[in-house]
Amino acid sequence: AWRELTCPACLTPGLMPKRIDASPPYKPRERYNIFQCEACGTLHYPDVEVFEYESRRDADLARKFYLEVGAGLDAMIAPLAWAERSEVGTFLEVGGGYGFSVDFASRELGWKAANIDPSFLARTGAADLGHTHLAEYLSPDHKLADQSFDRVLSSEVIEHVKEPDAFIAALTAALAPDGVLLLTTPNASVVTKGASLETLLPVITAGHHLVIYSKTGLEAVLRRAGYSHISIEEKGTTLHAAASRASFKVDFGARPDRRRLQSYLAGRLEALGRDHALFAAFAVRLLKEYVHTGQWDEARVIRDRIARRWLEDYGINLRVPDSLKPHFVPDGKGQRRQLRKFAANHPFSLAIALYYSARVDQQERKTAQASGAFKAAARAAVTLQSVFNAMYAACRETEEAGLRATLAAAEISAAKNPAAACHALLSIADQAEDLVLTEWRRVACHVYAAGALSGQHMTVASIEPYVRGWLEDAKDESRPLNPGEAYAAGGIGEKMQNDGRKDQAAIWFELAAKGMPNPAEADVFRQKAKALRPGTPSLGQRLVHALNSGDTNKARPIGEVLLTVPLNDPEIDASVAFALGLFTLNIKPDAASAVKWFARSAELADGDARMEAELHLALAAERLPDDRKSKILPDLIHRLEIAIPKSSDLGSRIKELTDKHKAQTGFGEESA
Repeated sequence: AWRELTCPACLTPGLMPKRIDASPPYKPRERYNIFQCEACGTLHYPDVEVFEYESRRDADLARKFYLEVGAGLDAMIAPLAWAERSEVGTFLEVGGGYGFSVDFASRELGWKAANIDPSFLARTGAADLGHTHLAEYLSPDHKLADQSFDRVLSSEVIEHVKEPDAFIAALTAALAPDGVLLLTTPNASVVTKGASLETLLPVITAGHHLVIYSKTGLEAVLRRAGYSHISIEEKGTTLHAAASRASFKVDFGARPDRRRLQSYLAGRLEALGRDHALFAAFAVRLLKEYVHTGQWDEARVIRDRIARRWLEDYGINLRVPDSLKPHFVPDGKGQRRQLRKFAANHPFSLAIALYYSARVDQQERKTAQASGAFKAAARAAVTLQSVFNAMYAACRETEEAGLRATLAAAEISAAKNPAAACHALLSIADQAEDLVLTEWRRVACHVYAAGALSGQHMTVASIEPYVRGWLEDAKDESRPLNPGEAYAAGGIGEKMQNDGRKDQAAIWFELAAKGMPNPAEADVFRQKAKALRPGTPSLGQRLVHALNSGDTNKARPIGEVLLTVPLNDPEIDASVAFALGLFTLNIKPDAASAVKWFARSAELADGDARMEAELHLALAAERLPDDRKSKILPDLIHRLEIAIPKSSDLGSRIKELTDKHKAQTGFGEESA
């Protein structure tokens, strides 16, 4: 669908294509179309009205959510470090919400700071924290325009405004002639056809976000406002912008000193009354800071303080994690009452606090206590996400804490219960793709190695395809393995040896040895490989090695010589016959010869190695003329259909082949 519109960013008129439609979270039955400017790439909703930010509906729940988990304090205060402290004396935040950044600027940086924001949350923040606040909208003729601020910040606000020119004019009126305007806003460039829902949702929020700027579009707005010095950075789903009428320096990567943030959190914590949400807001964030900076004694003290306080406030014991099983089931008409009941009895930062509490226990080698807390954190995260969804909210930090807790618990249980560890890993495999993929892979390698190196190959078979796939990629890319991956490679070597595939096992043991930083451990795997390859490698072993390393030029002359050797020669064991099958199938190529060699390999091998040979025998038979194919393939497919391999990866490949054969021959199951 196309529509005649004018871009609110670059002001280009013309036909614009509809890119997507979305529902406001509070009106799920309504759909609004979002259109994209062909000139600058900015997106906007032409039919959505400005949201009423002064609303008090469910304000207590909104405050609790915001204080305990919603406020991204790091992101809020980051712009305060984008310029040197000595350059700034006065600071205005427009649309600063609760006012954490203004409060931080006043207390820790010594700036004369103010927040102008008409929302109920902003009024609440000013009452709670005592910073300077004006409960109004900013306009060019506002009394603040008579003042002159060195820095004016408006973070995640301009996307809520229909007419950006008037909004930027108001910000400019309050800015000193050589001052710097700082903006953050969602980034239109991430709204693509292949983008995940997790990426899109915070960007395109219908009913709240009216204009989603491209880098080009935002620059056009700022240039019209008279800014000659503009710097804009794309940072994932967010645009960071700094603009001035004078030359200036800005570093978007700068952050306030962590010690200042800790000082702020600790100072505020000591000045609080009995407010539950404010206590959680500062105490849990301080616990995180201490853990992240390795201040374990301080972390333990604040963790124990949180535990005592929550026992008083909610009757829950952070130090008895097995007792923590929060429950919430969304239920239509009674949902608001359920939400209020849950909020009255649980801190919204429970999952995050449990995760960091477990980290402290882990540091103190209290493994059982840590495992229980990690599992409780994972349970709490699932429940809390249901609660937040019912509030039309989301907390990525809670989700991530739950995923990391699941991984940490799996790592702890790897040695004693690898089956449970595998189950935990697979339960979050899809979610891990977005948030904790690197950590998921690290723990999966650890769990697989723990099982495979202790002979429990079947127990960890469910995660072997993942682990083996990453390690095969590393081999193909000639990327060195880290120690965890090296142990996993050793585990695959043990499995190959157990399956009778000695040459393959030796290759994996050698790969493991190369990734070991400890020479003694490297030598263990090197000796394992050597034991499987005594003396000078035979021609057959050399062919297997050449094929496994992808060296076609080296494989070709060796293969040609071996093709002259009789089928029943002692040199031709199962692995060499299989290698000759691959050689004649892919390099020679000669399908009839490949059939002969794969058949010989299947005859000599057993277990999964035999089924692997029969699978390749079927693949080779598919390339034969129809008359010969029809004599071999049907019986072979039938044998493969009833085969039960140990390896799930081999089973998947066999099923793919047999399903394809059914479809081609018309013997697939009929659908009802």
